[in-house]
Parts: sequence; C-alpha cells; structure tokens
Amino acid sequence: MVETLLGGLLAILGGWGSTYFQLRYARKNKMEEVVAERKIEVNSQAYSIIKEIQGAFIQGTLEDTNKLLFTHEQWFFDNRLFLPGQFPSLWLSIKVNVSKLARREKMNNNDTLETENIHKSVQDDIKKAISEIHNDMRI
Repeated sequence: MVETLLGGLLAILGGWGSTYFQLRYARKNKMEEVVAERKIEVNSQAYSIIKEIQGAFIQGTLEDTNKLLFTHEQWFFDNRLFLPGQFPSLWLSIKVNVSKLARREKMNNNDTLETENIHKSVQDDIKKAISEIHNDMRI
C-alpha cells in the first residue's frame, strides 16, 4: 500500500516537473523566436535607411544627409539592441562626421585634405554598416 502511494506521489511530482521544464523551454524558445523576428525586421529597416543615407551623402547635400540622420534618430535609439554588431557605433560615427563636414562647409574651411579624409571615413563607415547587416543576415 505504501509503495503504491509512494509510486503515485512520485509519478505526480514527475509529471509536474516535466510540465514545468517543458513550459520553461517553450518560453525560452518563444523569446528567441520573437528576438529573431525583430532582428530580421530591424535589419531590413536598417538596410533601407543606410542605403537612403548613402544616396543622400553621394548625390545630395550634407544638409539632406543630416536631415535623414536626424529623422531616423528615434528609430535608431528604439532599435539599438537589435542592430547587428558594430552598426550602432558606425551610425554614430557617420552622424558625427556628417555634422563635422556640414560645419566645415558652412565655415568655408578650405582644409581639403582633412575634409577629404572625413568624407572618405563616412563612405567607409556606410560600407561597413551595410556589411554588418549582410553578415548578420548571412547574405
């Protein structure tokens, strides 16, 4: 009789333990799925935005590029955790350097070597940011 009760009690405890670990594992998997879906969405948006910034930087004015960076600033801070690798630091570097170039342009600073270096740095950072997205998405 005692063995039967003990066996039943152990079966109940085993069932509860199994259910607990299944739920815990399911929650962990669900969270990983949500994060992966969010990363895909954010990477897609990041790619579109950085290509838009690249186009404005190459074909538009520094003012246009600055406006784009400012327009997407809230998006950047809202999604920073989901952005790939070095993308956040590259974004900030692009923003700082475009601002520097715009200030130099307004002040008619004729130090062309430094201006060219900053311009090249922005172009390199944009390419690196695009590469970060490609690497994260394994494209």
